[in-house]
Amino acid sequence: MQDSTPLTADSALGPEWLAHRYDETSDQLRFVDYDRATRASVPFLTDQYLPPRPFRPLGRNEARAAAPATAPIHFIFHSGFCCSTLLAACLDQPGLATSFSEPMILNDIVGWRTRGAVPAAVGRLLDDALALLARPFPGDGAAIIKPSTIVNGLASAVLQLRRDAQAICIHAPLEDFVTSIAKKGLDGRLWARELFLAMRRQGLTHRLGFDDSATFGQTDLQIAALAWLGQQALFADLADAFPERARTISSVQFLADPEETLRAAGALFGLTVGKAQLEAARSGPMQRNSKDMRQFRDADRDQEYERARQTYGDEITKVAIWAAEVAKAASLPLNLPNSLLCGA
Repeated sequence: MQDSTPLTADSALGPEWLAHRYDETSDQLRFVDYDRATRASVPFLTDQYLPPRPFRPLGRNEARAAAPATAPIHFIFHSGFCCSTLLAACLDQPGLATSFSEPMILNDIVGWRTRGAVPAAVGRLLDDALALLARPFPGDGAAIIKPSTIVNGLASAVLQLRRDAQAICIHAPLEDFVTSIAKKGLDGRLWARELFLAMRRQGLTHRLGFDDSATFGQTDLQIAALAWLGQQALFADLADAFPERARTISSVQFLADPEETLRAAGALFGLTVGKAQLEAARSGPMQRNSKDMRQFRDADRDQEYERARQTYGDEITKVAIWAAEVAKAASLPLNLPNSLLCGA
């Protein structure tokens, strides 16, 4: 957990001071000092992973003055279990960009919104938070934000607030997503249900056509598939609303050609991804499991999925067929438009 000890505020805060949390009771932002090495050592910028340290509280006007935006900001929206953390890590390089993997301040805003905050007030807070995150480390060309999945409901608002921002929407194919949930056992199934409930509270599943009674009767993997479909609908809407700014890619496409993906992501974000950056990605994040930082190869991933399919294959296949019919009835695309990769 985050250390609850506040520090006296300085007049200015450097980019190592992460805009970490929003305290709605005091209307203050909490900054914590996390350097690049510390952030790179964890998969997510959450209290679960970051070391506990004292925070520096600032009112919102003070915060904007002490920590003004210094660079462009771009986004990686994702469906979960789709290599989004890996993509963000590959772009997080000195002299290239600073990635923010699931910053908690955005989760706090979603929570405040869900508890009934006035929409206009949520918009103002979101604008403040985006400005405070647009502070990469010195020499980096952009801040790249990879929000958690529960922030996807604010994706359209984010792109409206930051009209110079670009976005990549990355997703796993349906069967891969459901397989990822299954292979994680009870924890995966609980995560999928929690995601679906969060999406339902934000109105992101109404197009699927199931009331509470029908939803209650569905299995864990059916619920996971509905969460996937809801996010697929959201990404399709983003691609339609922002055709020049929101690009899509699947995890399969990324893993099949990571170098072309990184070049295309760099071009979209106004960054130059050259040989040095590709080699750094290839020898660093591409060699590790993005969640636990252990050495990880493509063969390891394939073996994990094959074991899961051997155990849960019948259920996965039936759910995938069912979900495809749900998508057809709701006019939802299984394949997204506006591909990040030329010719895809």
